Amino acid sequence: MKHYIEIQRVREEDMIIDEKLTLAKNTDAFRVGDIISVTEKIDGANASICYDEASEILKCFSSKNELNFSNQLRGFLPYVQGLDAAPFKGYPEYIFFGEWLVSHTVTYEKENYNDWYLFSIYDKESAKWLPQRFVKEFAEKYGFKYVHELYYGPFISWEHCYSFANRPYYGEQQEGIVIKNQTALEEERGPHILKYVNPSFKEIQIGNRRAKKEDPNRQKEKAKAEEYIRMIVTEARVRKIFHKLIDEGIIPEKFQLKDMKLIAMNLPQAVYEDLVKEESETLRLAGEYGGKICSKVTMEMIKAILGLS
Repeated sequence: MKHYIEIQRVREEDMIIDEKLTLAKNTDAFRVGDIISVTEKIDGANASICYDEASEILKCFSSKNELNFSNQLRGFLPYVQGLDAAPFKGYPEYIFFGEWLVSHTVTYEKENYNDWYLFSIYDKESAKWLPQRFVKEFAEKYGFKYVHELYYGPFISWEHCYSFANRPYYGEQQEGIVIKNQTALEEERGPHILKYVNPSFKEIQIGNRRAKKEDPNRQKEKAKAEEYIRMIVTEARVRKIFHKLIDEGIIPEKFQLKDMKLIAMNLPQAVYEDLVKEESETLRLAGEYGGKICSKVTMEMIKAILGLS
């Protein structure tokens, strides 16, 4: 898988950390008149999508791993499974990077959550990042959100770039801005992407750590998600999938208590995959909690069926 760029903070001068460590100035690639884009840095989860020609499906990734049943990145996997693959099918050589906006440190308006905001596209064949104009055009053409753009035009000064910080679009708070130099990208000068983090963001981080409690709204969302899952993870469905796994030789026909680990490893995932095929709309309503609650309910039911509860 392709990891996204480690974006450095803007350093207009060398930064002396201590007598043994100095961080070098990193702004030499930015020249007056270069074409740049300034976008809001949103505080979510890095999430990418690509079309796999061999399997003819969309694959998706967190910042470090390919997503699967046990690692769904808080609802991103079912989101991707519900997408039409056609827009991506035409570009199998591209990896589409965006931000899956779920609750982190910065608080946004509720309607902005559980959506994917495209911000970069990488071409695996040329090993290059594509211009922002193409990224924006792709998002607009196929109905994806494009991360909010604050400025597109010639680079004037860093003070001019900083003037776009603290102009939040998704809520009352803003983490910072990302500055991408399109001219430097074309001319292969680097680094062509830098970020500026608002000083006030550190105060937000500290304040949120002090008051870290389960959000009552999230508790309600989990309860509602469990209602949806219990509508579709029925005893009949669990029995059906359980017997299918026996037929396939994954679970032994003569059950013993020691086989419970084998059941836990295979049955919840098989039930979930059946839901994706048969009950995708209801599953989507369960959002980021669907996979975990599916596992919980499936294991409750199979224990009852086997007389273990």
